[in-house]
Amino acid sequence: MNEAIKITRGELYERVWQTPMAKLAAEFCRSDVGLAKVCRLHQIPVPGRGYWARLRAGQNPKRKPLLNPATDRIEIVFRKTRQPEATPAMPDRPVPVIEVSDARSITHRHVMRIDKSVLRGKKDPRGLPLSRQRRILPVSVSLDSLARALRILDALFTALEDAGHLIQWDTPYTSPITVIVFNEQITFSILEIIERTPHTMTKEEVARQKLDRWWIPASWDYVLTGRFKFTLQSSEAPHIQHSCADGKKRRLESRVGEMFVGFEDVAAAVKRYREACAEDARRRAAELKREDERKRRQAEYDHKLEVVGKFAAQWREANGLREFAGALKENLRSPAVSMEHKLAVLRILDWIERHANYVDPLTDIRNLSLQFGGRDSG
Repeated sequence: MNEAIKITRGELYERVWQTPMAKLAAEFCRSDVGLAKVCRLHQIPVPGRGYWARLRAGQNPKRKPLLNPATDRIEIVFRKTRQPEATPAMPDRPVPVIEVSDARSITHRHVMRIDKSVLRGKKDPRGLPLSRQRRILPVSVSLDSLARALRILDALFTALEDAGHLIQWDTPYTSPITVIVFNEQITFSILEIIERTPHTMTKEEVARQKLDRWWIPASWDYVLTGRFKFTLQSSEAPHIQHSCADGKKRRLESRVGEMFVGFEDVAAAVKRYREACAEDARRRAAELKREDERKRRQAEYDHKLEVVGKFAAQWREANGLREFAGALKENLRSPAVSMEHKLAVLRILDWIERHANYVDPLTDIRNLSLQFGGRDSG
């Protein structure tokens, strides 16, 4: 079950003015943009551009006031999303030995297609080759490291298909390669680790910038390390991941068996995740059903209270009319009242009695019962 964080408008207002948005957003498993949207939705002002810089400079910038403080009673609920989780092989699970020699020939059809899809003459700013016809390749390595990545993939693909797993890469190859393991779709990649440092402008670049003020030099210098990182994740549940990389003592060539087992571990983890999601959905459905039943009973109670209150008011009105009529009759006994006035008052008394009987709910018990029990009893 996902953890819920509850916070009032006032509390969130204090937090966003005490902690920068980017840092605070991580506590609620949101991006800074997502947290800002929540604040706008609940009319919570946030610091403007330059606020934190002025604060660090020793200034005392003013806060924007929180409007509508009466609504602070509401609770804003953040549900923590699942973080990427590793799925290591089970301790008692045998890891197959899959050899990858430097002299291995590339024979797998998909690996050969990957090789043909890499453009040798075009590179991105980091020095990595681009792909032909915008194909999505599972390798992102330098040309010097490409042959090594292809040998690893050739051994891995062969082992996966020998185990009965399906590898899919449909034409025109503009979607990722997926491996179907236990009916689960899993994507993967082999990336070359790149180190970057802030770019220091050369004398030639300084001179060029003086001549062309619109020219912008590169911000970073990139160094291709030749070290690989292998990552796989579920298409359905991207937070479920498995990864391994070149180490000081072991290279990926000696870990292809672990990579193979990683596919099966991720597939099993996805099935567990789906079962957990189904259980969460059943729990939420049961909670909604209970909440709907509570609201129905409350509505029924409010209806009965309204009906009883209305009839009680009518009953008091009828009794008040009858009490008034009784007092009027007593006044008719006075010898000072003429016969003409007595006859007029008798007509008034007759009307009061008929109207009191009309208003009095006790004169029509059937109507009272129908209105009180007109809905399902609760």
